[in-house]
Amino acid sequence: MSEPALSTLRAELTSTFHDARVRHMVALGRKARTDPEAQALLDALARGDAFERRLALAAQFTRRDGAAVLKATADESSRVRALAFELVSLACDDAQALEALRMAHGMRREQSVLRQLVKQRRYPVIDAFLDGLAEGGDHATFADTVPLASEAGLRKHLARALERPSHRFWARLARRAPAVLGELLLEQLRAVPGEPDPVTRQHLAWGLAWLSDRTPDIAETLMTLMLERGIPPDEYPLRSLARQRPMRMVALLRQHPTVALSHLLFAKSPASLDAESLTWIVQRDPTLLGSAEDVLEDLPEPLHATLTEAWASSVKRAPAWGTKLIARIVAPAVRESVYARWTAGARNRDGVIQLEQLRHLPVDLREREARRHLHEVMALHTRAEKRIAYARYLPWSEALEVLRAEMGHPDAGMRGAALSALLALPGLRPDEPACMAPALAVVLARKNEQDPVRGLMLQALADWPRRMWRAEHTEALGRVLRDALDAADLSMPTAQAAERLLVRAFRADPAWGAQWLGTFLKERGRVQDGGLGHRLTDEEVRLSAPYLLKMAKVWAERERGGPLLQLAASLGKRAVLVPGLSDWLVSVRDTTPQVRLSLALTVWLSREDRPRFEATLAATLRLWRDRGWAEEVVALAASEQPGEPLHPELVGELERMALRQGKAYASVLSILRHRAWRDFDRLLPELLKRDESIIAISVVREYLHRRRQDLLGPYLDAPVITGQFATGATHWILPFFSGFFRWTTEQCQAYSRALARLCADMERDTPTLLGAVSLMAALDWAPMDALLALADDKRPAVQERALRVMARCDQGQGVPTLLRALEDSRARIAIYGLRRAFNGMPVARVLSQLAEVPLNKVTVAKEVVRLLGELRSDAGYERLLELDAKPLHRDVRIALLRALWDHLDREPTWAVFERAVTGEDAIMAARVGDIPADRLTEALDARLSGLLAKVLARPEPDARIDLLRRATWLSVKDRERVFLSACGARLASPYDDEVRAAMGALVYRADERDVALFERMLEAVAHDRRALSVAMDALLQPRDRMRPVPLQAVYGLVTGGPLTKDPCLATLRVRCAVVALGPPAFAIHLDAMGQEGWLHADALVAAQVAVSNLPVETMEDVGGRLARSSSPEARRVALHCLVRDAGDGRGWTEERLAALAMFQRDDSPLVAGAAQFVFPPREMVTAPEGA
Repeated sequence: MSEPALSTLRAELTSTFHDARVRHMVALGRKARTDPEAQALLDALARGDAFERRLALAAQFTRRDGAAVLKATADESSRVRALAFELVSLACDDAQALEALRMAHGMRREQSVLRQLVKQRRYPVIDAFLDGLAEGGDHATFADTVPLASEAGLRKHLARALERPSHRFWARLARRAPAVLGELLLEQLRAVPGEPDPVTRQHLAWGLAWLSDRTPDIAETLMTLMLERGIPPDEYPLRSLARQRPMRMVALLRQHPTVALSHLLFAKSPASLDAESLTWIVQRDPTLLGSAEDVLEDLPEPLHATLTEAWASSVKRAPAWGTKLIARIVAPAVRESVYARWTAGARNRDGVIQLEQLRHLPVDLREREARRHLHEVMALHTRAEKRIAYARYLPWSEALEVLRAEMGHPDAGMRGAALSALLALPGLRPDEPACMAPALAVVLARKNEQDPVRGLMLQALADWPRRMWRAEHTEALGRVLRDALDAADLSMPTAQAAERLLVRAFRADPAWGAQWLGTFLKERGRVQDGGLGHRLTDEEVRLSAPYLLKMAKVWAERERGGPLLQLAASLGKRAVLVPGLSDWLVSVRDTTPQVRLSLALTVWLSREDRPRFEATLAATLRLWRDRGWAEEVVALAASEQPGEPLHPELVGELERMALRQGKAYASVLSILRHRAWRDFDRLLPELLKRDESIIAISVVREYLHRRRQDLLGPYLDAPVITGQFATGATHWILPFFSGFFRWTTEQCQAYSRALARLCADMERDTPTLLGAVSLMAALDWAPMDALLALADDKRPAVQERALRVMARCDQGQGVPTLLRALEDSRARIAIYGLRRAFNGMPVARVLSQLAEVPLNKVTVAKEVVRLLGELRSDAGYERLLELDAKPLHRDVRIALLRALWDHLDREPTWAVFERAVTGEDAIMAARVGDIPADRLTEALDARLSGLLAKVLARPEPDARIDLLRRATWLSVKDRERVFLSACGARLASPYDDEVRAAMGALVYRADERDVALFERMLEAVAHDRRALSVAMDALLQPRDRMRPVPLQAVYGLVTGGPLTKDPCLATLRVRCAVVALGPPAFAIHLDAMGQEGWLHADALVAAQVAVSNLPVETMEDVGGRLARSSSPEARRVALHCLVRDAGDGRGWTEERLAALAMFQRDDSPLVAGAAQFVFPPREMVTAPEGA
């Protein structure tokens, strides 16, 4: 290699920008494979400064010299080291990659190297690394790495990894080997007869959700096991499997009919169901499918009858759900039976059914309901306006007779309500067009009505289906519109209703409609609803094209550009079906003086008529340029489709605007930068030559910093700049914040000098100085002398910031200064900087540096202890034990406990934890609960469980409560139940918060082995009523959310436990019984309690609350059992069941009315007195069949 060649290379590299430099080095690396001269150039660069070494390393993307990359991993520059570790997976052979990986492991940066190795599928390296970890005993990294290995490596080391698995292990296993995760979870679940331990339940909770999306077969097997054992699955996996394999899930759920199902569980998969599965879902709960309307749209036609039959056979379960299905029932007897159940369930407490619900009934049933509301419903007899609205469902003649009096009422509101009901009638009978003519006649006869009434009539007509309007109706409809426009009191809402009516009837006669739209525009000044195109089909647009074009011509000639744009926007792409429409749009665009309209029309052409847009763009831009509409050019460019190149004419106009430096200059540059960056890149040198002050514009400055560093040189040394954006009165230091590795060494030095001069200015404001100090540390290739000098600055804020950022120096230049600062008052700041400075240093060097740090300050000592704990070194561990033997501040000792987490397999560590637990400091003792239990062996898990139990035996309640609240999520398996027993012992605490927390811990941590223990713990606190009450509040949840173990414990309480021995505990007994027993068994239990005399006043209230929380479909069974009881209290609960069963959505059927009458005649005033104040709709009670 010749020196001139190297000089030439350096000159080429420093004279261009970063991306070009990297491309040059990549090409040189490719050449160096066969060219010794090129290799010599790389070697020479690799001996240069950090800037050149990084460039030389970039050549390894193609050169692939593993030895050079391996050497660079020990470079003093963190930038070089980071790139070297990134290259390991590409350039190094297996032996070199393994060595680099071990080196990275010592620096705690192996995870990034492992990710790269996995990306390149370098599994032999990972497998060898795992073998070394297994021999060396690094359990934490070992378990984390096992899921990244090859399939053979994973199987080889899986058993050992499972001895001390971590959260990262499980997460990686789920992502990379979900099948293996599923096998492990199945194995763990099958290893126990019932519920597994709490740690396994944690894994099951998130693992099942993950597996349901990736390995549904295994997820289904897991869910089957859980359901067989009464373990309720989470909602997400249930939904996921129901979406992917609905029929298999139906088959599974049919075997477990008591499991709670999520709302809309099968809403995304009804089309995948067969008839049998669909029938089961509808009979179980039709809302699992969504609304009946949506289901009908999704289901294939052959299953519509199945859906209807299934709902009809179980209509009492959800009568209101299938309203739209009643019309599909063919058999008259079946339809009558379903209707009888539907009408009872759809009524509210007054016997009224919402008006809109009747709309979906068959015509004959609608008429029956309308007559019932008009003549029978007592609650509507005094509410005339609500009552007469139901007349819309009657035949025309009958409705006219019913409404005649109200149509002549002196009150406008009443007349409006009556006319609205009458005129809505034809729209509800679209297949009976005979009603339209008399309806229009009614409107025409009332041409002089008050405006609010006229508005209601027009709104009613506008609600008719569009398909009803025919050409023969246009004459009458035109008279209706003319009458509305002639009215002096025509309001805006009424005019809008008239216009809406016109648009909906437009298809009947397009020529007539176009004429009337012009009339509205002329007489009202504007069109309120321009969405005509949205309401026409493609065929209707074709038929209406001549009239639409004529209307567009009239609007264009009258300069009505707004309505024209509305029409075009509503047509969208279908404007091509109206030949010539674009011509009028272009004409208006080119003649209008309204800049916004011209822009909007151009944007429409760009999106909907691209050929016309491109053909007229040049002329449009010239016109806009002549009119000075610069901002509109920018807005047009910004509106172009993202990701698509800008039209050349548009780019050219933007370039002219940029060179003229006119209006919206910054916006023009921003658009060019983001939408035409190649043109921006080409234009930038010329712009800077014309006016160097444009570098003040952020988009220019950032582009130079990120992409064109070769143009930055003149601006880095704080020059005086003049131009449009600068006065030339001051020096400029441009604001940059990161990414300085793209600069050359000379550029970094120049910028550093400018920052140093700024920091030397004693008159500068503090925020500016602090920002400059931070930037000095970020300049990768600059000397750090000026920054290091600021460590002794007289300004406290500057000195502190310098110490804090000094550790960021790329080549560790700040470490000696930080170490010296540890000897004086600056130590509290300098110690935090050392953490970053030590990152990536060899362990031995870090230990030697830490050995020199004085520990007389608490802040310094804490950070030293943390750093020692993070070193993977025996010497570091020994140093921690030495410190433990010394008297330490409490904060330092807490840091020491944290530092020992990585050494949990060492015996001395547990001696330190033991002393912390039994010591006088409760805060330090509570820190034992922070130990990561997911990395422990069985023996270590037992030791930690014992320590946690000792914390719960301490006298300080705050420490106990804090640990109990966290016990739910602690990954301690506690096989000997030491910790669980300690949690249970706290149920007897005098502190309510502690009792509540202890019960929460028990509920989550108990498994199948603990049922008897659970019951004994509850019995032990039965004498302390307050503690028992608080504990039961924390324990009891709805039955479908209770885990099997707590549920069994509650069952024991009500079937032979302490709650069955004392009548004073009857209220708690009822609350427990409704959770522990199924609804039929609960009814039997209440009957027995009533016969025993245990249902006193409070227990009776509790029983009523309990049945209120049962599924409403069980009320008939529960109430029926209790109604036959000899206990008045039980029968009183039965009455409550009846009232709830007849609530909204279910209604008073004949059977329920008969049951109510029986309760009203009950011998006991407790029952009869309450029953006589239950009021069904009056007309149902007075009717003979309801007596």
